Amino acid sequence: MSVRSWIAAVLAGAVLLAPAASRAGATGSPPVRRSAEGLAREPMLLEADRLRYDFARRVVTAEGRVRLESAGHVLTADRLVYDARADLVRAEGRVTLATAGGQVFYGEKVELTGDLREGFVRHAAARLDGGARLAANLAIRLGGRTTILERAVFSSCPVACPNGRPPLWRLRAARVIHDAERRTLTYEEVVLELGGVPVLWLPRFSHPDPTVERRTGFLVPDGGTDTELGLWLRTPFFVVLAPNRDLTLTPMLATSQGAMLRAELRDLETFGLTELGASLAWAKEHVANPGRPRKRTLRGHLEGRGRYAVRDEDRFGFDFALASDDTYLDTFRISDEDVLESRLFYERFDGRDFLGVETVGFQGLRPGDDQGRIPVATPAATVHLRRALGMVRGASWTFDGDLLILSRRDGLDTRRLVGEGGLEWSGLGRFGDLWRLRASLRGDLYWIDGDPATLGGGPERTAARLVPQFHAGWSWPLVTTTGRWSHLVEPSLAVTVGTVRDSDDPLPNEDSLSFEFDETNLFAPTRFSGFDRVERGLRLAWGVRFESVRPGGLRIGGTLGQVIRPDPADVFPRGSGLEGTFSDLVGRLDLRPHDWLEATYRFRLHLPTSAFRRNDVAALLGPSWLRLRLNYVELSDEPAAGFTRRREQLLAGLRLAPSARFALGGQIRYDFRDDELLSWSAGFVWRGACLSLTAGIERRFTSRGELRDETTFRVRLGLAGLGGEEAGGDCSGGRPMREVAER
Repeated sequence: MSVRSWIAAVLAGAVLLAPAASRAGATGSPPVRRSAEGLAREPMLLEADRLRYDFARRVVTAEGRVRLESAGHVLTADRLVYDARADLVRAEGRVTLATAGGQVFYGEKVELTGDLREGFVRHAAARLDGGARLAANLAIRLGGRTTILERAVFSSCPVACPNGRPPLWRLRAARVIHDAERRTLTYEEVVLELGGVPVLWLPRFSHPDPTVERRTGFLVPDGGTDTELGLWLRTPFFVVLAPNRDLTLTPMLATSQGAMLRAELRDLETFGLTELGASLAWAKEHVANPGRPRKRTLRGHLEGRGRYAVRDEDRFGFDFALASDDTYLDTFRISDEDVLESRLFYERFDGRDFLGVETVGFQGLRPGDDQGRIPVATPAATVHLRRALGMVRGASWTFDGDLLILSRRDGLDTRRLVGEGGLEWSGLGRFGDLWRLRASLRGDLYWIDGDPATLGGGPERTAARLVPQFHAGWSWPLVTTTGRWSHLVEPSLAVTVGTVRDSDDPLPNEDSLSFEFDETNLFAPTRFSGFDRVERGLRLAWGVRFESVRPGGLRIGGTLGQVIRPDPADVFPRGSGLEGTFSDLVGRLDLRPHDWLEATYRFRLHLPTSAFRRNDVAALLGPSWLRLRLNYVELSDEPAAGFTRRREQLLAGLRLAPSARFALGGQIRYDFRDDELLSWSAGFVWRGACLSLTAGIERRFTSRGELRDETTFRVRLGLAGLGGEEAGGDCSGGRPMREVAER
């Protein structure tokens, strides 16, 4: 609850006594003034050991365990006096107001007018939402608009523990002024104390009261230290442009890099959200090969995102991201992406039909990226249609179309049009087995300007091909139980027959460069992710899936399978696992036999050499208070994908949380092939009753351009009750808040 709310509640609680006092007297007692009449419409109950009404003076006096209830609020005091002639209310002696919302307010003496425009509360204190406390030696209300708190103290900590130590943190101000009309809190001569030690003093500052959701002003600053940036500080400034639109300006100063200004604009309309961002820095230049002095230059970036939906069936939007150089985003901790994507798209969903059109471009930030050889799709379009065949149950026909126009500033340009029609039929067999049949015919038309092998220049030509294909899939899920365990064993088979009729000229490979053979695409009609490369001939895939599940989330399961092709083709590169008659054996094993162990193992085994081409282990071990996380990956060389040697890395992390208040952890990333540590990090989180502290350090041993080994240290101090932090905990025997305010 805000300062405004508790002051108003204390004063309003007292003025509510006016109508109660009038009902307590004899018939004919004078009514309260009309200015307080709006507060008197709720039914009220006034109780006291003694209740007197002076007809001549028109004064109501309640003494001894005074209790007033109204609209869920409860006011208690030792003595209460209402002077109807002067329209004044006085409550004295251990005044307490408990609101319907659960807040509790205290005061030694309350005096105010019946219209709530003038009055004071001496030794005012409050316990607010989340356990925070606020106190003042004197609270004065003037003109129905302004509340002044003299010698005010605010903290979400226990005020003082039994050993007399001060709270972990508190704010002391000589005066706090609350303007109810402007909804603004202004502090004069405010001091932030940590453990009783003053650490920050400001002569004056102001901020909106908690009833204000958005207002122009400074946000909480943050800072840190970094190898590339040096010491840095950011001070965001928030600007409200409209109820649905705002702007954040964030200047940043770094001792090693200079100054940077970032702007972020948000706009929310009934049809969608727009987010735009940009930054500009006067900083050291980016160099691909450091070693010479770096002069200062302008660097920056642009980014944006839009998502719109005029109707439920239609969506459109955009994404864009551009950077002045390869390392700018990483240097200023804006992003660690090494490829930036920009796209403009439209999508339509109509039942099971889909239409998508987009324009896509990329900016490469990796060493060796040649922007002139990176293509731009203008446009890429996809359509999918599906219709049921009424004369055959479970049968349907499909049509898939694809249009792709790729252009490069330097090198190969490709135009491609694909159309595929198919018939599908699926059903349930006599013994509970599942089957699916699909026959399709695909036609591809290419227009090529350049050399597909080198992606460079070359002659202009056209090419076409037909791809007929038949695919049959079958599986038989078998289920049984033993004790509390449920078991599933599902053998599966898939047969695919296809051929390709095309020209002798090689076709470009734009969308099938990267693929991975594993258990997820074991039974797919094709393992390629795009249209440019086609599997041909006869393929047989076999596999088995098994799973055992027990109540409580315990699980053991996995998959094992292989692809067989009697007439292997050379369409798959070496190291892919599909280049021979018998493919590599692929599988996955999932284990969760106990709450303290959860592991997944994926592998690809080359049978002729009995060598594993892939080992991928992910595991969580230990109880909830001590967790070890392991991720181990070993991959064979794949020259076609650009990996000319085996890769073997380990990511290991340990987290210790002996209590709900404290946790520490760390992790390392290690490369076994180069026998070197790639990165390490460590940190801890401590959360007390009213204060949280987070600190961490990270060290990276990688390089990109001028960025070499980097060390980053960050620390964050959170004060409960400020900035969204929650308060909690208490110390029994702590002094009342009003004592602290008086001192």
